[in-house]
Amino acid sequence: MEKSNPFTDRVLEIIRAIPRGKVLSYGQVALLAGAPRGARQVGRILYARGRSVPWQRVINRYGGLSTYKVGTGPEQRALLEKEGVVFTKDGIVDLKKYQWRPGAHMIEKLQLPEDVVFEINRKLPFQK
Repeated sequence: MEKSNPFTDRVLEIIRAIPRGKVLSYGQVALLAGAPRGARQVGRILYARGRSVPWQRVINRYGGLSTYKVGTGPEQRALLEKEGVVFTKDGIVDLKKYQWRPGAHMIEKLQLPEDVVFEINRKLPFQK
């Protein structure tokens, strides 16, 4: 099991905040957790502790599911579809439609450094 530490706790908090029917990529979760290059760490945390959070809402940066490699891809897809997320015939989620953009309250709650907030605004544009 992934040891509890501030980064792990923050990752789990972020994933718990993703609303039903919305998704983030592993890299976006890492960015919100204050580690812009920590996508693999997020994957490891979810592999170890995923059942304690809505793990299905974290997908790869292309809108696909990386969990087929560990045997939970069909389950993840079914859970997302149950929440109303639609996949293309190629198994991709439209990130423009389903990507969650955390509000100012969540950004403030995470007490992120200014440079991370800048990156969030650059990499997680507000949805139209």
